[in-house]
Amino acid sequence: MRNRPRRGWRLRNYVLGVPCEMIEAAHIDGASQLRTLVTVVVPTMLPGLSAAAVFCFTACWTEFIMALTFNSSNAFRTIPVGISLFGTEFTLPYGPIFAGRVVAILPIVIIVLIFKRNVISGLTAGAIK
Repeated sequence: MRNRPRRGWRLRNYVLGVPCEMIEAAHIDGASQLRTLVTVVVPTMLPGLSAAAVFCFTACWTEFIMALTFNSSNAFRTIPVGISLFGTEFTLPYGPIFAGRVVAILPIVIIVLIFKRNVISGLTAGAIK
C-alpha cells in the first residue's frame, strides 16, 4: 500500500501541542472532565480550530468533481459547476466567468478576514513543534 496523506488528521499535531500541565492543573483544582474541556482545552485550541474550519470550508466550497458528478438538477448546481457551464461550443464569455469567480470567492475572503487573527495564530502555532 502506498504512503498516502491522511486527510482526517488536520489537527493532530495541534492537539498534541496542548500542554498537559494545564489539563492536570484543572483536574487538581477540582474541575470535571467536561469543564476542563470547555474552559481549558477548547480556548487553547481555538486558533487551530479556526484555521482548520477555514480550510475545510474552502475545500467544500470549491469542490467541483463531486458536485458535477452527483448533481444532475439545474436547481441544485454549485457555483463552480454553474460557472463551468457558462461557455458554449464556440464562445467563452470571459466577463461573466470572472464575475462568477469573484462572487464564488467572496464568502471565503469574508470568512478569512473575520477570523484572520485566529487563522494566522493557528497556522503558526500548529507549524512549530
